[in-house]
Amino acid sequence: MATLKENLRLWDEGVAACDRGEFRTALEKFTGIQDPSAKILFNIGTVQMALGQVQPAAKSFSSTLEKDEHLSVAYFQRGLANFKCGRDQEGLRDFQESYQRLRRNALIDYKQLGLRYKLCACEVLYNTALVHFKLGQTAQCREMLLEAQKIKIEPRHNVIDTALECLDRHQTFQPIEMPSNVLFRPATSIIQNLEKKDYLGKAKVVSSITDRDDFSGFEPLRRPKESQTKSLDAALRPEGTPHRVVRDHVPNSAEELEVRVGNMVFVAAQEEGWCSVSFSNKIGLVPAVCLEELEDKRGKGEEGRIRDSKVPEPPRSKPPQPPVRPDPPARLPPLLMPPKKALPTPPEEDSAFLPPSAPPDRAPPPLQLVRGSDNGFYDAEEAPISPPARPPPPRPPSLSTDMPVVVKVHHTDSYTVAIRSKTGASLRDLTVMVANKFEMSEDVVTLWYKKDGEEEMAEIAKDEDMREVWSTVREGQLTLWLKDRKDPQEGLSPMQFSKVVALHDYEASEPGDLGFMEGDVITIMSQVNEDWLEGRSRGNVGIFPAGYVKPWDKRLPKERMSCAC
Repeated sequence: MATLKENLRLWDEGVAACDRGEFRTALEKFTGIQDPSAKILFNIGTVQMALGQVQPAAKSFSSTLEKDEHLSVAYFQRGLANFKCGRDQEGLRDFQESYQRLRRNALIDYKQLGLRYKLCACEVLYNTALVHFKLGQTAQCREMLLEAQKIKIEPRHNVIDTALECLDRHQTFQPIEMPSNVLFRPATSIIQNLEKKDYLGKAKVVSSITDRDDFSGFEPLRRPKESQTKSLDAALRPEGTPHRVVRDHVPNSAEELEVRVGNMVFVAAQEEGWCSVSFSNKIGLVPAVCLEELEDKRGKGEEGRIRDSKVPEPPRSKPPQPPVRPDPPARLPPLLMPPKKALPTPPEEDSAFLPPSAPPDRAPPPLQLVRGSDNGFYDAEEAPISPPARPPPPRPPSLSTDMPVVVKVHHTDSYTVAIRSKTGASLRDLTVMVANKFEMSEDVVTLWYKKDGEEEMAEIAKDEDMREVWSTVREGQLTLWLKDRKDPQEGLSPMQFSKVVALHDYEASEPGDLGFMEGDVITIMSQVNEDWLEGRSRGNVGIFPAGYVKPWDKRLPKERMSCAC
């Protein structure tokens, strides 16, 4: 099965082939898309019209309308295909249906849906008049042309005036057709993200201790060869005898170098009181009186490194060993440990030390030995004391009128919400809270509950029923059920818990409009007029055309909503 990425790629390639005029290649790309949408089927029909395949084009437009029965431009194209096939009556019905889908609008701009075309009402009326002329209905033809002449918009609509002149001379005229390259196109941002992008780029070696190293990647640290190490040391070792600067020197010419006290330079040559030295990758002249020769110990390893006199030498002695701690004495086995000292026997004459239950002249009970956890023996009086029994759990407090209760409300359409209410709230207050939570009207809300030990639900019809309802609270929770009060004689208004889902993207063009994306669920707040609704989506409130949405909740009458044309 083709993936979404493959279908988008075929869609883009088909549109590109159509722009180049390669209509057969475009048709192959479009027909290769599995489970085509209404947009793809419309593109297939448009390409077939460009190739002269009028009969298959009419079938493709019919398949488009099966996917989206409110697409006005598809009715327009199918009417044109039926007219070219000689099916005048079917073409007339398609043009009339296309005009009805315009809903008294002068035009529909399909740019937001990816179709760069504006279907004007005058064009639909023009083609309708042409079919009437072909059927011999001259009066209806003139009426349609005069109506189209009143609402024409663009200069290309001057053909309507030409058609009236042809009608006066009893001559036919040509229909208005859409350009062959007018297709539904995928979003540019989606096509650009189909290909993988390398945001980091390829790594490049900037510096390496290994000569001629151009490797970039991940691998363990590589040890340079001995020959490479020697060549590197030779390149970094300056030539000459090391000297220390004992006096500052400020150059008076370009050939001299500036040095400060403490700097170490390397003297390559000396002549007439001047030394040719190298310092900081520079070569120049420095007076000999400013320098003091040092012993050259380079190449002698760690012992021969030249150190600054201000830096102390590292310690040479080894650190002392930590003291050895004696081993702890071995613990005797529990059975070999010395017996514990027996408790002294209280004097007989002092009865205060005897147990209350024993008579004064009776001896204390004999010593009892019990086995301990470590295989030793203990006195019965020293035996581990068992923990006391746990007290019984406290009884739940009785509900008061001020104690909050969590009320779970199950809707018949599998919605479940939880609200917090005070114990003893009235039926009116509870109904208002539930209606606000479900975004419904209070008039259609009915609450139900189950009595203890019963499976059937009973309706809460009055405040007297609330006493028994509150008696069913268990552990601070109350469970209710919500049902809608439906009146078959009255239809539901859009204000009563109506939600719709967007069929197409709608971009807000005015400050008070509500913009949304395809698939967004919108809550209806009010009905402005027959064609506009006010709703809330994603925290925004505004008005939007009713033709861009369809019913989302099955309780909303379908005649109230319709999808985009």
